[in-house]
Amino acid sequence: MNSLSYILRLVGWVLLQGILLNNINLFGYANPALYLLFFMTYPAVENKILLFFLATLSGLVIDIFSQTSGVYSCATLSVVFLRPLLIRLFFGQNFEGQEIALLQVSATLRILYIFSFALVFHLIFSLLEAFQWQLWLYSIDRTMVNVLFTAIVCLFVAQLVGNRKENKY
Repeated sequence: MNSLSYILRLVGWVLLQGILLNNINLFGYANPALYLLFFMTYPAVENKILLFFLATLSGLVIDIFSQTSGVYSCATLSVVFLRPLLIRLFFGQNFEGQEIALLQVSATLRILYIFSFALVFHLIFSLLEAFQWQLWLYSIDRTMVNVLFTAIVCLFVAQLVGNRKENKY
């Protein structure tokens, strides 16, 4: 895949996130961050500068949709920065230069990778959004609900999109 196709795919995820998913308030404050699935599966051999630029830009666009002042951008950029560490932790050196095909790894690794990615993102997001240590319990509670919701939605969509690609060929 070339850079343009990655950008177009991200535009679709970001628009879906900003228009539809940010208006879901499960339990009063849970919103799935489905656009993270793009960054979870972005190939490691592709341009890293483009990846950081796309992370910042997508975060800013979602910040505009959500009227949050840079929180999505900061959390997205942070999790993308930590992404190589998560890939090495769960998949080893074998996936250093490839696209992460979530359906081709074991279910345990897939679940752990998605949960960890979502945990890092939502922990940073919740702490920046609350920005007070007095609200740490609220931040942890909100993080756990959002991580669970995001991981379930990402696992479902990864399975759905993966099955569609397999049936296509």
